Amino acid sequence: MKQTSPDTPPIISVRNLSKRYRITHTDLSPMARLLRFLRSKKEGGREKIFFALKNVSFDIHQGEKIGVIGHNGAGKSTLLKILSRITYPSEGEARIRGRVTSLLEVGTGFNPELTGRENIYLNAAMQGLTLQEVQERFDDIVQFSGVGKFLELPVKFYSSGMYARLGFSVAAHLDPDILLLDEVLSVGDVAFQEKCLKKMDSLTGGGRTVLFVSHSIASILQFCDRVIWLDQGAIRLDGSAVEVVRAYEETNRVGGDPMDLSCVTDRRGTGVARFLKSQLADADGRPCESVRTGQDIQVILEYEFQEEMPEKIHSVDIALAVENERQQRLISMHSDVLETDLTGMKKRGRFVCRIERLPLMPAVYQLLVSLHINHQLVDKVGRAGKVVVTEGDFFGTGRLPHKAIAPVCVDFDWRHESITS
Repeated sequence: MKQTSPDTPPIISVRNLSKRYRITHTDLSPMARLLRFLRSKKEGGREKIFFALKNVSFDIHQGEKIGVIGHNGAGKSTLLKILSRITYPSEGEARIRGRVTSLLEVGTGFNPELTGRENIYLNAAMQGLTLQEVQERFDDIVQFSGVGKFLELPVKFYSSGMYARLGFSVAAHLDPDILLLDEVLSVGDVAFQEKCLKKMDSLTGGGRTVLFVSHSIASILQFCDRVIWLDQGAIRLDGSAVEVVRAYEETNRVGGDPMDLSCVTDRRGTGVARFLKSQLADADGRPCESVRTGQDIQVILEYEFQEEMPEKIHSVDIALAVENERQQRLISMHSDVLETDLTGMKKRGRFVCRIERLPLMPAVYQLLVSLHINHQLVDKVGRAGKVVVTEGDFFGTGRLPHKAIAPVCVDFDWRHESITS
């Protein structure tokens, strides 16, 4: 991130920002609305008010990568709309120094009747670029978006993914000082999402500022250095990405307590035995909400036979896999590759998988588990728990790899050898 002087004024300064809406009932008939109005006047003019934002204050400096998280209705989109000057605050102020480009939803600023080519020029003109400036960036916009074959097609025929690719490409290539993004990566394919994150990283490396709203905790951890957590219109926490995400996930009970698997319907197998609970724990078996890269952890899986146990159990194979939120499998641990005898199963018991020096980079991951008894699949659960991973010193050097490089760490060594002729 580009360092700024303490004396440098913030590029975005928000003070005591509030946005309120009056709750109306548009589905009522005109007569019913009149009666409701007269009743409210009789009762002293009371009306229901909803605060989308309430007394929000923060500063953002040049080159910062800020994530904004929170539940639906927390005020995230309202905040970005105010910063984009699409709507205005009811109270407070937002001071912005620099040119702002925003992409708040798929197809923002696009005319569906115009072609992709025409919409590029239209969008750029709306952002204040001259014709020459657009022409200088045009080839880069098209190449990055990957929609070149459909450039002469009206965008009303584009898929949501094509809309997202073109919209992001235009926004990112308009040379903004501040880029505001609201859930724009949720509709793109995995490869394009990674491409967007790298582009955003290059923008901030060049001194641009990015404010990124997303429900994707993995993307937030991968890209952002700082996170603002909005809760019911107010700032719940503002700090480093790792600290805020950890607090957010703990509050939402992603980890810590055992996950009840007994009621999970997304499962396969004969059902002779079933997984009942999954639990994330540290090396000493203490339940934990989140873990660090490089930490020794345990995954505890409780099971119970639902029918009479087989007379003879001669083989047991249990597997634990970890996927990211895009359902890409990153690591898998099968007991059948180890010299481990698990055939001493009882009516009820538990399996414990110990993982030394967890190699996963900061993100939120999904667990998948399966159990074979006597070479027969008895239970397979596709969503058997979540793992919140935060930053840790995997290599023991105090130096961490960049979050955008790869999702896993591995032990390695470099040395130099001379070549003699």
